Amino acid sequence: MKALAIANYLGEKKVLPDLETLIRNENIDLVFFAGGIVSGNDRVKEFEAAEQEKRMPDYQKIQETEKDDLAQYEAFFKTLGEIKIPVYYIPGKYDAPVARYLREAYNYEIVYPQIRNVHKSFSLYRNHYIVTGFGGEISEKKREEDFVLRYPRWEVEYHLKIIRDLKPMELVMMFYTPPYGGKLDLVGNQHIGSQVVEDFIKTYDPTWSVVGTGAQPGEEIIGTTHVINPGSLKDGQYAVIQLRKREVRFGTL
Repeated sequence: MKALAIANYLGEKKVLPDLETLIRNENIDLVFFAGGIVSGNDRVKEFEAAEQEKRMPDYQKIQETEKDDLAQYEAFFKTLGEIKIPVYYIPGKYDAPVARYLREAYNYEIVYPQIRNVHKSFSLYRNHYIVTGFGGEISEKKREEDFVLRYPRWEVEYHLKIIRDLKPMELVMMFYTPPYGGKLDLVGNQHIGSQVVEDFIKTYDPTWSVVGTGAQPGEEIIGTTHVINPGSLKDGQYAVIQLRKREVRFGTL
């Protein structure tokens, strides 16, 4: 059973034809996408500037970026939907506002029922794997869902507690934010991950965990969990996972 792990598409449409070719040539059975569909552009820049300047952001930027966001969602969902294999995905930090993300997810899942948003939710693959996830930035900073997606620990704990009741044979968890302090969250010389994510991996002990952000591709073992950062799809980076053999191969389109 072969899965493709990807993250951080960020509206880079030019990678989509090669991605489609890869999926077909590799006979991929399913796709895990760990967040990062749209780039955000001016909306994100405005939010980051407002935080630095300690002021309220200009909400007009949300409307001004809607056209670009919708075009990026459309290209992404249509490409993966038309391949007609299961795709499990979560939002990235820039896939805001959350209402826009959820609306597009709902609309495209009607047309392509094999693609599934598992942010704050779960889905079943072949009655054997349960796939769940939590997207956006997981941080102790102020919660945000309009300009970027940012969530506190308590909210992640609340939504993922359902896993205790599911008792899955095999669990796959996806986070946009990688665990803190290892080799999967290094951007330059700075760790950008979250201790919350590592705590959740240790608590729920999934077989696999796929994480996003712009860190370099890599893998590590946390407890008994095989954690994969596939890198950035916008740069052509991906990982192919042999689920039953527990083997990973990294590549570039």
